[in-house]
Amino acid sequence: MLEPTLKDIYDARSRIAGVVRRTPIERSLWLSELTGHDVFLKLDCWQRTRSFKLRGAFNAVARLSPEARAAGLVTASAGNHGQAVALAARELGARATIFVPTTGSVTKKARIRAFGAVLNEEYPTYDDAAVAAEAYAKATGATYVHAFSDPAVVAGQGTLGLEVIEDLPSLHAVLVPVGGGGLIAGVGTALKSASPGIKVIGVQSTQTRAMYDAFEAGRVTPTDIGPTLADGLAGCVDETSYRRALRVVDRMVLVDENALSAAIRSLYHSDGIIAEGAAAVTIAAVMQKEFQIEGPTVLVVTGGNIDATVFANIISS
Repeated sequence: MLEPTLKDIYDARSRIAGVVRRTPIERSLWLSELTGHDVFLKLDCWQRTRSFKLRGAFNAVARLSPEARAAGLVTASAGNHGQAVALAARELGARATIFVPTTGSVTKKARIRAFGAVLNEEYPTYDDAAVAAEAYAKATGATYVHAFSDPAVVAGQGTLGLEVIEDLPSLHAVLVPVGGGGLIAGVGTALKSASPGIKVIGVQSTQTRAMYDAFEAGRVTPTDIGPTLADGLAGCVDETSYRRALRVVDRMVLVDENALSAAIRSLYHSDGIIAEGAAAVTIAAVMQKEFQIEGPTVLVVTGGNIDATVFANIISS
């Protein structure tokens, strides 16, 4: 598989069936009233591992040869992809080693361990962990499962887009959180193949703006990643992920880092949904009116893995 196609996405859906859930889409009353249009939430925060990442990771690991799986799996992750690879490894009888940033989410690290993977948290940032994980793969012969560039991962993430268009065929736009770009590339491929007029909007925070900066510059550029509540979006993009996104994304928007707490709080109080910072960027974009909603719109809520103390502080403030 070179560039993921619609057929690859359908094949991925067959491959992950029985392991990955079809998650619900629910209309948000308060966001619909705020915008004057129907706004729906695609709740992949209710996926197994509480993140969309299982779609791509399981598809990628399931496609590997028995020999590649027997060599062991390794990846770098802010936490959610690591959980997904760890669960896929457990389901398919492989060993997994996950490199995560030292400052990563305590909750995500604990769940990676619970799935039986070996955790390496020696490196300070996601990008540092990724370099170390790739070096580990070369030194040991383990199979590297890339979080966003692997075409099998992208095809698996695209299954979310199939569910969206099947549930809401009259859709106007979809807002998707963007880190490395694997999710929006897969979702965009599925949606644009079905209906080219659907607007695919990527969202990042001001502290996690690598893809936004690439779109602005017309090329991948060095980007400083600052302290962020959206840890799942923190890190670089590569040329492959940028080019894939460029083909299917209509626009990238930024939200203020400070808006994420308000989005998490509002989503919980109004819809009873627990979202992590990376998932809340789409909510923040609507609250800040960074994107003008003109018809039925889906906000992808990508994950709910937020540390309990962080969540409690946000809700109580």
